[in-house]
Amino acid sequence: MSKKKRTKKIKYRDIELNIMPFIDVFSLLNTFLLMSAVFLSVGILEVQIPFLTSAPPDKKADERVLDIKVDMEKTKVEVTAAYNKPPINEQKREFKVDKADMPNMHKFLVDLRRANPEADKVQLFTEDDVIWKDISMVLDTIKVRAPSDPVVVPAGASELQKKLAAEFLFPKVVMASVILR
Repeated sequence: MSKKKRTKKIKYRDIELNIMPFIDVFSLLNTFLLMSAVFLSVGILEVQIPFLTSAPPDKKADERVLDIKVDMEKTKVEVTAAYNKPPINEQKREFKVDKADMPNMHKFLVDLRRANPEADKVQLFTEDDVIWKDISMVLDTIKVRAPSDPVVVPAGASELQKKLAAEFLFPKVVMASVILR
């Protein structure tokens, strides 16, 4: 006897493949791919490197210059003026942070500027607890030239330096109290 092969016929129905979730996933992946491609772009940094020269060194680096530093605390301001090369001739004065003592500080700074016309920069150091109102009052005392103050112009000054000397007592004020944490 021979065995007949039995074959079952499987009826296939129309199978519908739902591809919408795949499209959603690929659209999201495409978005992230494009966003990350922007961050991977090549950046070009232009760096200026110093070049060697046979020119003589700058004479101003060797000059004796007056450094003026203003150390400001909550209740007092200390003005220190000293030369960067010997003889140092350091002068220190303390002033209260109030409207009554600021004219005395201004007079001291005017005298310093008159005695040293080349000194046009002041470095201002402040403590953490000093409020802005007091800082701005000290800045005005340092920078603003009163109408009664003399116009101090350094020898060989340019037109810009002359204009700045007519407007300001000290044209350059550097806020030097940067703390990196």
